[in-house]
Amino acid sequence: MDMEFDLFDSGYFRIAVPSGWMAFCGIDSECRTTPKKVHIFKGASLETDIFTHAGITICFFGKEDNYLSPKIFYDNIVDMEPFTLGSYTWNGYTCTSFGYPYTMLEAKHDGCVFQVMILTKNGEHEISLADADVLTILTSLTQTD
Repeated sequence: MDMEFDLFDSGYFRIAVPSGWMAFCGIDSECRTTPKKVHIFKGASLETDIFTHAGITICFFGKEDNYLSPKIFYDNIVDMEPFTLGSYTWNGYTCTSFGYPYTMLEAKHDGCVFQVMILTKNGEHEISLADADVLTILTSLTQTD
């Protein structure tokens, strides 16, 4: 199965972006665009589609960054068995946040952390950790800094 994709390099990590998905840098807690947060949303054509579409947000925490798991802030938490995909071993759980279903993953590597938030359903838009596109994105994730 050949899949068309582009590579997106944030400066901290690189990912494959399948055809029909849009990737762009997110904003930090001070509303500044940051290369440490990348949104990859299926069927998006505008950055504001993150409010209406299903997608993935990847956050990178370097050795100098503080990382605290956000797990305590979510509802309906169900832990997942750890698994290896691509270069990393992932720990995760499913949960809801403000009624939206998420699959949350984290991988620690060389003092750094990748946090992956998969918004699995938003309106009529749905994705799953088992989807080929989602697996391609996660498998391709590579730290570049």
